[in-house]
Amino acid sequence: MSVLRYFRRSSSPSGSRGSTPSLDESRRIQAPFAQASDIQTSQPLSSKDKYVADRTRLLCERFRILIIGRANAGKTTILQKVCGTTEAPITRNAKGKKRGLHDIKNEMTFESNPGFVFHDSRGFESGGRDELDDVQAFIMSRSQEVKLQDQLHAIWYCIPMGDDRPFTRAEILFFSECGTGSVPVIVIFTKFDAMDDKAFAELLNQGFSDDAARVQAPSHALTMFEKDIKNILYETEYPPKGHVLLRGELARKNDIQELTQTADMNDPQATCNELVACTANAIDDEALKLLFVIVQRINLTVCMQSAVHEPVNHLTI
Repeated sequence: MSVLRYFRRSSSPSGSRGSTPSLDESRRIQAPFAQASDIQTSQPLSSKDKYVADRTRLLCERFRILIIGRANAGKTTILQKVCGTTEAPITRNAKGKKRGLHDIKNEMTFESNPGFVFHDSRGFESGGRDELDDVQAFIMSRSQEVKLQDQLHAIWYCIPMGDDRPFTRAEILFFSECGTGSVPVIVIFTKFDAMDDKAFAELLNQGFSDDAARVQAPSHALTMFEKDIKNILYETEYPPKGHVLLRGELARKNDIQELTQTADMNDPQATCNELVACTANAIDDEALKLLFVIVQRINLTVCMQSAVHEPVNHLTI
């Protein structure tokens, strides 16, 4: 059985990822988008939530993520922000030995937060058939693991917005042919501030003055994204479960900031809260959702209260 056929059989009847809406539904339903209002100050965990959290962490300590993207997509920065560190990741092979050469099977971890295990598909941007087959084979292999902590729990696909064409052949192939079963895929549009320049030029062509175009460019960039880019992915055979927008410099005016909802990756205090919230919302399995928010040490209380809808009485490991 081919990898593609395997995942088509294991996917939902509509052919989408997990509980992702069908193609007709995805045209009507807005994709999950991390809002700033999702991240709020909250009270400490209740004793009940703390018990569930401790129990889950005892049974399964590692949340495993495959991160895909071009070499210039800012993947390492994203992982550092999520883990709350500036240290370089440590890469080890299956035997636990440190490795320098790339292999999608190698595990990347940060000493400050070993609860996250990352796999990197470097070289996937070439768009070759072999690279796509390698990614599919890795996803299928991890889906057959018995222990929960050895399975693949989420996929982050990074797409930089700085190029003339928003998507490469590799990216279109992935969302057209690579079903991932129950593993949610979150698209991370990085370097979104590059869209501001395109928006600025378009506003000038529409007759806006330089000053007016500069002020409105960030909000117009989001309008362009919604109109011209987003649906290209959400109308594929295997659309993502959600997406977030990360930019290098966040617009400073409050009205623009609230509209664009993009994270400032140049800010040393940035934590990728939007990505954390979007990923938690995309995970259907309550035990996995709980595991994710536990190992995510930043805004743990907020994530926990939004993720735990009812006690987890059974965990499969």
